[in-house]
Amino acid sequence: MNIVIQNMLERRSVRKYKPDQISDEDLNIILEAGLYAPSAGSRQSAIIAVCQNAELNAALGKINKAAFTGRNSTETAYISKDQPSIADNAAIQSGFYHAPTVLTLFAPKNFLYSVADCCVAAQNIMLAAHSLGVGSCMVARAEDTFSSELGRRLQKEWGIDETYEAKIHVTLGYPADAAPPTAKPRKERRIIRVGA
Repeated sequence: MNIVIQNMLERRSVRKYKPDQISDEDLNIILEAGLYAPSAGSRQSAIIAVCQNAELNAALGKINKAAFTGRNSTETAYISKDQPSIADNAAIQSGFYHAPTVLTLFAPKNFLYSVADCCVAAQNIMLAAHSLGVGSCMVARAEDTFSSELGRRLQKEWGIDETYEAKIHVTLGYPADAAPPTAKPRKERRIIRVGA
């Protein structure tokens, strides 16, 4: 099988990480992949903030979890049994799952394609990470996390203009489990061929 396609089919969200920080070499390759993601009009307006400070990530991760307003999982409707999310397990303290590296993607507040640009960059980041043996997970509630007092202060300290807002987080780290998470079966009837 083509190695790019295989990487796409095998990548899974990781929410259990070793405490070891990822190498600078791996991180730089992952970030470059994010920078080469498509963007609307080739504007390249998304900014990737890299935080490897455990104390800050813990504080922001708690804010992120507190912003969760989705419904909790049930025995039959869940995110993952192998890699539980905060919806699956209320005892999880951080929406960042104690990942040693957390990326926050920022984009212009009033640009129609800000979310799309950040999501495409996040996908590139996660696929690059998987290809290097680094686990990843896309985490929502970035706007809520950075609209907090701590988030606003950090955005200013990090030199990210106030006309930008956080759109998505990506957690990165070496997976704690040797075996990759199990894929759920693909649902049927998700492809509809039209116009034939």
